[in-house]
Amino acid sequence: MADKKLGLVGTYKYAAGKSRSLVFKSYVLISSMIGIFIVFLIVLAGITWTANPTGTGPFREQIILGAILLVVIIPLFAPVFVVSRRQQKNRSTAQTDCFMALVGYGYIVSFFIGLGILDPNNHKLYWPLEGVGRWVDSLPGSYGVVLIILSICMIAMVERKTRKSS
Repeated sequence: MADKKLGLVGTYKYAAGKSRSLVFKSYVLISSMIGIFIVFLIVLAGITWTANPTGTGPFREQIILGAILLVVIIPLFAPVFVVSRRQQKNRSTAQTDCFMALVGYGYIVSFFIGLGILDPNNHKLYWPLEGVGRWVDSLPGSYGVVLIILSICMIAMVERKTRKSS
């Protein structure tokens, strides 16, 4: 059994190294790149808000940024942590790894579509995606939040279902 205190980078290396699913290995790569990018954006926003305080109270914006970071990053990294934990207990199969990667990819896609729905600006897309842009712009903003929450619930459901089969 591997060391239980792997940390974030160690967990990613361990999960990618032990998995037999190519879909999961691609998810490890994509989710790590997206996670690094999101953390970079949050750090830049924190620096900007610290340099230009609005007078709303000490560190209020940083608390909001931390909460946003956790809400975005935890579901992004959850499939990797689940698979890593199952691999440490020898309960992982290529099929369950693939399922966890697919719901992880579903979260990424629904997150970016949800952000597009939440964005109040009109989106200029060109053929063949022009109709999709108009459709996304026509949806109420609350649909974006619902879509993201549903994708997080899907991760939890697939984790529970694959836990029973592994």
